[in-house]
Amino acid sequence: MREITPAQVSPELASLLDLSMPTGIRALAVLAGGNTGRIFTDDPGRPQWAMIWEADDGTLYRGGRIDRRILFDAVALLRQEGVVALGFRDGNTDTELFPPDPQAGAECLEFDRPIGSSDLSPYLVEPPAGYSIRKMDRVLLEHSPKNEEILNRYGSLDNFLEKGFAVCILHGEDIVCEAYADMDILGMREIGVRTQEAHRRQGLATLTCANLINLCEQAGSRTYWDCARLNAGSVSLARKLGFHNEKAYKLLAWFKPLS
Repeated sequence: MREITPAQVSPELASLLDLSMPTGIRALAVLAGGNTGRIFTDDPGRPQWAMIWEADDGTLYRGGRIDRRILFDAVALLRQEGVVALGFRDGNTDTELFPPDPQAGAECLEFDRPIGSSDLSPYLVEPPAGYSIRKMDRVLLEHSPKNEEILNRYGSLDNFLEKGFAVCILHGEDIVCEAYADMDILGMREIGVRTQEAHRRQGLATLTCANLINLCEQAGSRTYWDCARLNAGSVSLARKLGFHNEKAYKLLAWFKPLS
């Protein structure tokens, strides 16, 4: 098992990935250097298999001829660094290769939104009194409550500013809602949003996401949404914003061993 960098990724290695796999857009973002992670293969020049670990959420993506030993070794190695999650859809046959005794599981949904699939204009309005909306620059990113998460997902602010977009809502000088769009992958960007608990239920996430989607579409990108099935608020927001083509999948996870 050899670890390589995004600069060493060949078209042959990238072609081993099934683009219909759950959240596969993130695996391609790691290969392209947009999201942080680790890349493993048997042979960079003539790969028979590849595994890509996305550091932020811990998902380990598989492609090619992976056997049980290789997968066990990868999970054991990556668990020393953080959570490792394996995604699958009902009917996938490679689940028989998974390590035993997962420590957590979840049912999830993913959606996509074609450009112009619904009218966003009702949400491209001024926020409630006392709030303001801004496209995030370096200064705002540096002051974000999610700064540590940004660095974990993208590696650096420079990397994100080069490849992604972000929009936030301010209450005074405090950032209370943030939405992020990853790098464009095959014409699509994944987006995510977080609202501070004290400022929820005022439609801030809807306004922030609508403005972010508008930026993505102006740049020629479709958008992608992923969430837990039980997160009713996120599911409802995705549908409200014109996301559809819902696909279900499941995750099993193994955590970092206790020291």
